Amino acid sequence: MPHDYVEDELSRRSVFKSEQFLSIDYVPESLPHRQSEIRTLVQSFKTLISSPGRTSHKFIIEGPVGTGKTAVAKRFSEQMIQAAKRRNIRLHSIHINCRVNKTEYLVFLRALREFVPKFPRRGHSPDELLQMLVEVLDEEDRYLLLILDELDYFIRQRGADILYDLTRLMDDRLNATQRLSIIGIGRKIPLDDEILDSSTQSTLQRNVLRFSRYNRDALYDILGDRIDMAFEKKTVMDETIQVICDIASEHGDARYAIELLWRAGKRADSDQADIVIPDYARRAKADTHPELRKEIFAALPTQHKLLLLAAARQLREIRSAYVTMGEVEEMYRSICEEYYEEPRAHTQIWEWVQDLHSHGIIDAKKSGTGQRGQTTLIGFSDVPAEMLEQFLSGLLDTSKEAKRK
Repeated sequence: MPHDYVEDELSRRSVFKSEQFLSIDYVPESLPHRQSEIRTLVQSFKTLISSPGRTSHKFIIEGPVGTGKTAVAKRFSEQMIQAAKRRNIRLHSIHINCRVNKTEYLVFLRALREFVPKFPRRGHSPDELLQMLVEVLDEEDRYLLLILDELDYFIRQRGADILYDLTRLMDDRLNATQRLSIIGIGRKIPLDDEILDSSTQSTLQRNVLRFSRYNRDALYDILGDRIDMAFEKKTVMDETIQVICDIASEHGDARYAIELLWRAGKRADSDQADIVIPDYARRAKADTHPELRKEIFAALPTQHKLLLLAAARQLREIRSAYVTMGEVEEMYRSICEEYYEEPRAHTQIWEWVQDLHSHGIIDAKKSGTGQRGQTTLIGFSDVPAEMLEQFLSGLLDTSKEAKRK
C-alpha cells in the first residue's frame, strides 16, 4: 500500500494554532503603534457620519513598505462602515489595488460592480463608468469611500488623470450631495506641478498622512500580538522574537518581521520541534529578503518577469554589480525561447527598463568612462540576483505548467 504523505503531514504536531493570522492579507482588530494615525483619519472623515453628503474628502497616506498603511486604511474604513450602519447611513468602502487594476477603466469598473455586480465589462468609457457610479449612488442614497492602494505606481505608469477626474467630479457637484470620498495610498505619491493641476495639488497636499518606519519596540509588540493568535502557547521563545526584531528593525518593516516569524515557525515544524528557537529565525532571514516583495513581482506582466529574470541570471553568471543593456537583451531572447514567449524589440525593452527603474524595482544608469560608447547599465541594489532568479523562475515555471494544462 503506498505511503499517504498527506495524512502523514496532517497528523504531525505543529507549533501553529492558526497560520491565517500571519497572512499578508490579515488585518488584526488592534494595530499597535498606529492608534494616532487611525484617530487622524477619523477626525478628518467624521463628517461622513455626522453630516453625510455635505463635503467630499480627499486624503493621501504615504510611507515605506510594511508600515501599516493599508491595514490602517482598512481598519479605519471598517469602523466607519459600522458607525454608519448604526445611524442608518448607507456608507460603503471599496479597497482597490492599482497595481492589479492598472487603468482608470478597470478601477471605475471595479467600483461600479460593487453596486451593479453584473455590469458588462466592455462598451463604456472611463468617464461614462464614473458618471454611472455617481448616478447609482444618488439613486440609492449611498456614499462611497474609495481607497486606491499603490496609487504611486498607477500615477507613474498612467499619469494623474484618475486623481484629476475624481476631484473634478466632486468639485462639479458643489450644489449636490457629495457621494464620493477618496484615500490614496503609496510609498511616495507624486504631487508636484508636472503631475497635477494647482487646484488638485493644493487640495491633496493639505491632507497627507505620513507613516514612519516601525522601531524595534513597536515590532516587538506587533509580533507579540500575532504570536498570541497564530501559535500554540509557549512555542516561540522570547529570544526568537528579539532576533527577528533585530533583523527587521533595520527596515522598520512589520511585513518582513511577520514573514520571518512565519518562516521560523515552518522550520520548527519541518524539524518536528516543539519550540521556535532563535536559529530558526536566522535561517529564515537567509531564505528571504525584505525587498523581495512577492506581491509586487507576482503582479508584473509576463514580459517584465522575463526581462527581470534575464537581468538577474546575467548578473549572477558574471558576478558583477551591473550588466549592460545588450547583455540583458541577449539573455532575454534566450529566456523567451525557454518559456515559449515572443521576444520584444529593443525600443520596447528599453521602455520597460525605464519603467522598472522608475518604480524602484531595478537600478538603471548610463555607462561612464571606461566603456566604449554609451549604454544603459542594469543592476539590483536591494535584492540578491540569485534569490530573485530563483523566485522569478518559480513564478514563470508555474505559469508555463498552467498553460500546458
